[in-house]
Amino acid sequence: MKTSSVQDASLAGVRVRVIEHAGYRIRVVSSGPRNGPAAIVLPGMGGDPYVLAPQLRLLRALGYATHMVQLPGFGLGPPLRREDAHFRQLAEYVAAATRAIGVERALLLGHSLGGGLALYVALQDPDLVERLVLIAPAAVGRSLGWMYRLLALPMLGRALLRPAERGSLVFLRHFAVGRLRRDDRRFIDALARRERRSATATLTARAIVWANEPQGWCRLSCLVVPGDEQSGFTLARRLAELRGVPMLVLWGSDDAVISARDAARIRVANPAAEIHVARSVGHLLPLEAPAWCCAHITRFVARSQVPASVAA
Repeated sequence: MKTSSVQDASLAGVRVRVIEHAGYRIRVVSSGPRNGPAAIVLPGMGGDPYVLAPQLRLLRALGYATHMVQLPGFGLGPPLRREDAHFRQLAEYVAAATRAIGVERALLLGHSLGGGLALYVALQDPDLVERLVLIAPAAVGRSLGWMYRLLALPMLGRALLRPAERGSLVFLRHFAVGRLRRDDRRFIDALARRERRSATATLTARAIVWANEPQGWCRLSCLVVPGDEQSGFTLARRLAELRGVPMLVLWGSDDAVISARDAARIRVANPAAEIHVARSVGHLLPLEAPAWCCAHITRFVARSQVPASVAA
């Protein structure tokens, strides 16, 4: 039986809660006005809030109570086990943590892995989701960048996904960041200093990659012919089920991790979705073009708000 419990700690206006669920610990960091509407913020692989810091500040300025959910192993140990790291299970952890802190309905903002989890939550627990802000989300298409194929191989995956005190400048410049900021040495160096992976986070990242890799022959064929790296967890055929959910999708044209071409799948499945692609920007869109992202989020929130008299 799955159980949840909550432990609280508050410091300087930031409230940290630890939800114990299904044998794991999920950390939720909350701030902003307690009586404001709720925003659940889901970071990408690694759970580092730094990448979404500009958007967290914006949501608080717009009056939201923000709750950043860090998956087991990214916030607190123990690390996730492979058998517990499928996308549908990760979405269950997010939903359980959200309800455990007393949030029944919220805006969900997710980047990369977090964007895919926001989609999964919206399908698995639709009552929780008021609207979606998806930044380069996973689980929309089928393909992933070539680096992912290497991570899915146990031997190479262990070598590439290992604890580190500093990120790789080569990886950041040529894989994570687009042309707009690729030669900005100060920006790249700041990213590298933040790119720390603990042993627990590393084991969790490996579990997520390996639990969600393609199965059978598809797994082997992806090593030679790219295109089906997300086949084990894509929601491409179910996107139309979310037509009733206000949705903002932001992507970078230079994204080498999850191709911006996947945005076309959302446009076909949900013509009402608002989609914007930033030129020359990569996968770290929230930091590469923070003003651009925040401007679109601000307009989206303003447009999708319904006056109480109309809602009634």
